[in-house]
Amino acid sequence: MSIDTRPSLARRLGQYVYPYRWGAVLTVVAYLCLAGTEWLLPKLISYAFDDEGFTKDAYPLWMVPVVLIGLYAVRGASSFAGQYLFHWTQTRSVLDFRTALVSSLLRLDAQAYTRMQPGTAVTKVVNDPQQILQLTGDVGIALLRDGLAAVGFIVYLFYLNWQLTLMALVVTPVMALVMRKVNQRMRQMSTRSYDSQLVLVNKVDDITRAWRVVRQFGAADFERQRFIDAALEVRRYNLKAAAASALAQPVSQLVASVGLSLIICLALWQARSEGTGVQHFVTYVAALLLLLSKLRHLSDLSSQLTRASVIAKSCLELLDAPPEVDTGTQELPGPARGDIVMEAVSLTYPGASRPALDGLTLAFGAGRTTALVGASGAGKSSIIHLLLGFGRPDAGHIRLDGADIELLTRASLRRQFAVVSQDIVLFDDAIAANIAYAQPRDEAKLEQVLRAAHLWDFVQTLPEGVETVVGANGSKLSGGQRQRLAIARALYKDAPIWIFDEATSALDTESERAVQQALSQWSGRKTLIVIAHRLSTIRDADAIHVLGAGKLVETGTHAELIAQDGAYAAMVRAQAGEA
Repeated sequence: MSIDTRPSLARRLGQYVYPYRWGAVLTVVAYLCLAGTEWLLPKLISYAFDDEGFTKDAYPLWMVPVVLIGLYAVRGASSFAGQYLFHWTQTRSVLDFRTALVSSLLRLDAQAYTRMQPGTAVTKVVNDPQQILQLTGDVGIALLRDGLAAVGFIVYLFYLNWQLTLMALVVTPVMALVMRKVNQRMRQMSTRSYDSQLVLVNKVDDITRAWRVVRQFGAADFERQRFIDAALEVRRYNLKAAAASALAQPVSQLVASVGLSLIICLALWQARSEGTGVQHFVTYVAALLLLLSKLRHLSDLSSQLTRASVIAKSCLELLDAPPEVDTGTQELPGPARGDIVMEAVSLTYPGASRPALDGLTLAFGAGRTTALVGASGAGKSSIIHLLLGFGRPDAGHIRLDGADIELLTRASLRRQFAVVSQDIVLFDDAIAANIAYAQPRDEAKLEQVLRAAHLWDFVQTLPEGVETVVGANGSKLSGGQRQRLAIARALYKDAPIWIFDEATSALDTESERAVQQALSQWSGRKTLIVIAHRLSTIRDADAIHVLGAGKLVETGTHAELIAQDGAYAAMVRAQAGEA
C-alpha cells in the first residue's frame, strides 16, 4: 500500500505565509490586545457606579471621559493594526501564491494545455488564491476574537463549578461526530459547486472568444440557454452546500441543548441537596449561555474552512501537475546551421487508433526551402510538434546539425526556430512589444521587419504608431494584419530556422506576394520549412515532401514531382480545377 508523503494542506499553504510570519504574529498580538480590553469596559462601569464612586468623590470626574476615551482609543488602534497587518500579510502571501501558480502553469507539459481551458487557468491563478487566504484569514480572526473569549469562559465555568463543566464536556464527542458527518456532506457539495463554477467560467470564456461565430450562426439564444443550464447547475450545488452549512448550527445547538438540560438538572439537584443559592446557579447558567453564543459563531467557521480546503486542493493540483520533461544537457554554442534529419520517426498520440507518424525518414537541408504538403492528418503538424520539442518520438531520432535533439536542452533547441502558424497568438500589448517579444528592442530592426511583413505603411497611419495596443489576441486588427504582425515577430527573432505553417493563409494576393519576395531574400541563408495547402506558394521550394498517413509518399522539386505524375501532380491538377 502506498503512503502519501506529501505535506498537509495547511503546511503547503503556510509556506506562502511563513516569509511574512511577523505580520501574522503582530496581527495576533493586536487582536490579543483587543480581546484583553473586553472585560475592562464592564469592570470600569461597575467601578464607576458602585457606592464609593457614584455618590462620593472617590475620583475626579475628568477621569471618566479620559479613561473611557482612552480605552476606546486603544481598542480602535488595536482593531486597525490587526486588520491592516492581516491584509498586509494576506496580500503578500497571495502574490507569492499566484506567482507559484503561474510559474507552474508556464512549466506544464504540452499535453496539459490540451486538457485545461483558459477560463479554468484564470480562475485558479487569479481568483482562487485570494479566496483561500481570505477565507482562512477570516477564520483565524474569528478564532482570535471568539475563540479567546470562549477559552476564558471555559476557565471561568471550571472556577464556578467544575462538576457541571465536566458534564458539559460529555457531549463534546457527540458534537464532534455530528459535525464530522455534516462537514463530509458540505465538502462533497462544495467540491461539486466549485467544479460547476469552473464549467460556468469556461462557458463565459467560450462566448467571449467565439462571439463572431456565435453571431454568424445566430446562436445567441442557444448560448444563453447553455449558460443558464450551467448556471442552474452551480445554483443547485451552491444551494446544497448552503443547506449543509445551515444544518451545522441547529444540529450543534440541538446537541448542546442536551448537555445544557443535563447541566440544569444537575445544578437543580445540587441546589436542592447542597443548598446552593439561586445567584450561583444563575451566574453559572449565564456564563454557560455566553459560552454557547461564542461556540455558535465558531461552528459557522467549518463551512468557510471546508470551502477554502476545496479551492486549495484544486490550486495545488495545478502546482503538482507534471512539468515539461527536459532531459537535455547540451547547449548549442551558437546559431545552428539548420541541417535537420528525421530517421525512422514514429509518433502515436494518447488514445489515437493509428500513428500520426509511421517510421518517417526525411531531411531539411541547411539553407534550403523545404515544403510539406498533404491532406489533413498526413502528419505535417506532428513534424513541427516534434521539431520544437513539444513531444518525443516513440521511435527513431531527430538530429539538428548532427546532434540528437533529445540531448539538447529545450531552451537551446527552441532558440533555433521562429514559427508563424495559421493559429495566430498575439498579446494585448503594443505592436512593438508584440514584435520584439521577450527580446531587446531595436527601432531600426522594428522598421525593417515591419516593411518586410508589408505592415509598415499601415502602422504609419495609426495615431500611436508602433505603440498602438492591438487588443486581446489582436482583436483590433484584421485577419491579414494579425497574420503579418506574427510574421514580423518571427522575422525579428532572426532564428536560423523558420517555420511557416500556412503563414500566408489570411493574406490577400498582393500582401502574400510581398511577403514571399521579402522571404526569398533569405533563401540560401536560412532553413525554411513551409507548410502550405496552396501549392502555388511553394513552386520554388528546393524540395517538396508529400506526406500521407504519417509516411513519406514522394519527394522532389515541383518540376520533378509533376513529371512523376503522382500524388503531388494530382493535387496540383485538383487545385487548378478549383481555380
